[in-house]
Amino acid sequence: MSDDAERFRAITLDDLTMPGGWSVSSGQVHLYTPAEQRLMHEARAFAHREILPRAAEADRRVAAIKAGHEPGPERRRLLREVARAYLKLIGEAGLTGALFPEAYGGNGRGVVAECIVDEELAAAGHPGDVIRSVSLTLGTISVLRFGTEAQKRRHIPPRLAGEELSGIGITEPQIGSDTSRMQTRAVLHGDRWVINGQKRFITGGGLADYLTLFAITDTATHPHKGMSAFIVPMDHPGVTISRQLDEVIMADWMDNAWIEFHDVDVPRDSLLGPLHGGHRVLMDELDTERVTYCASSLGGARRALEVAAEYSTKRVQFKQPIASFEGVSFKLAEMYAWLDAARQLTYRTAKMIEAGAPAQRESAVTKLFVADAVWKIVDHAMQVLGGVGYTTDFPVQAIFRNARLMRIGAGSDEIMKFLIARELLREIKG
Repeated sequence: MSDDAERFRAITLDDLTMPGGWSVSSGQVHLYTPAEQRLMHEARAFAHREILPRAAEADRRVAAIKAGHEPGPERRRLLREVARAYLKLIGEAGLTGALFPEAYGGNGRGVVAECIVDEELAAAGHPGDVIRSVSLTLGTISVLRFGTEAQKRRHIPPRLAGEELSGIGITEPQIGSDTSRMQTRAVLHGDRWVINGQKRFITGGGLADYLTLFAITDTATHPHKGMSAFIVPMDHPGVTISRQLDEVIMADWMDNAWIEFHDVDVPRDSLLGPLHGGHRVLMDELDTERVTYCASSLGGARRALEVAAEYSTKRVQFKQPIASFEGVSFKLAEMYAWLDAARQLTYRTAKMIEAGAPAQRESAVTKLFVADAVWKIVDHAMQVLGGVGYTTDFPVQAIFRNARLMRIGAGSDEIMKFLIARELLREIKG
């Protein structure tokens, strides 16, 4: 390389050679059993061997599909193929079944194991990992906990194998956190449920084969007592994706959708859980969703910290690496402290859920703290990288966009504070 070429050569992602996961505190191993430690190393090795090298190409493939096809059946088919291939790869490695018993194709390792896998796969940076989390946690955990035996055997094995994608339909044009205002209705006519309504911001809705859909089945009582859950096929007559809602987060991958249901009649046995028991189904799912979401977000934040920290040792300004400046080194210290504290909370709550202990307040505390910590970690990483961090040459800009969603998705910061305060005041009042 000539002197001029070397003088003007920028630091690239390829110059960062530290192995993924180096930033993880040795104290983390005390959070795990020996079996969970082995899983962590297994998942990390798989992610860096199989997932990381495929991440950029997968992004390009999805972008090409969307550029070459208008919204419709063909684009949906092609995007599903990409998503299913990703899930199949993970499933063949035995990394999709932690939440599910062996009887349905899982390995029954538990919530902590699922969080370990979530963190390691997210740290590898594959944009399709959200699809795995949505399909298996949001869309399927309720089938396991509330479904009939027939429903479990029909839906869980193909989802773990990557053959079937699912999502969850809660949010509507007029309702978000306030599910008591839900307008979607399901009425029983003979042996068929007829569903009418709309759902908005349905993550992966454009890819899903099935939705776990929430609707009001008894309008004569409080909506929380008159809500039910259903398993609804997305290719059923009357189901229409009226809009694709591109977000700043992973818009190319997730096919976030606005979905309309016009006289969608599904069999009576599409009901998931007890009649009018949908609110219980929803609340049960949320604790697990929130803690696994935290683990996945921690993986992204860890990746941002690792990239920024190593970059700071190679980027030279004023004749020395920028890591030697207090303004940078103190940021790295804060990032590490936030990451470590957030991880402790996440795995504490995961252990509680796994043990069957009530964890609504703890999952809200974890979600609130981790969302804030992840946002600050990634914001600091962006600052350390400077202008290059805002380019697609480095992954931090994507992690930055995704981190912001965590303060909204699965319950906003404000809802988490409400839940924490409510439970605290209940204890005070006895």
